[in-house]
Amino acid sequence: MTKKAVFALLLSGLPFIANMALAVENQITEFSDSAVVASEQTPIDLNTATAEQLMTLKGVGKKKAQAIITYREQHNGFQRIEELDEVKGIGPKLLSINLAHLTISSNQQQTDPSSAMAIPLDRSPLLTPE
Repeated sequence: MTKKAVFALLLSGLPFIANMALAVENQITEFSDSAVVASEQTPIDLNTATAEQLMTLKGVGKKKAQAIITYREQHNGFQRIEELDEVKGIGPKLLSINLAHLTISSNQQQTDPSSAMAIPLDRSPLLTPE
């Protein structure tokens, strides 16, 4: 083959190589976009989450999700995220993996407004006129 023929063959393959490079670049962009969405997951509230929501945590399946809900019901909700370590099947390692994706809402609701402690208002002015 002559140099011209080899060169012509190489040039004829360029459009295919360029298209392949663009396809790979698009796949990488789509993958990185989905990774960003996954990392911005809203925290799961241990006091209100359903079993399905709990199962989105790493290492939590149907049995562990049900154990979390059972613990929550027996102990009147979670007071601290670290209490999750007391649930059967959940250890410190699993807790540390999911810690950033967990939150706790206040499950203490006051039913009797008279039981609330009254805070006196200081009606004296901060600055006194001279």
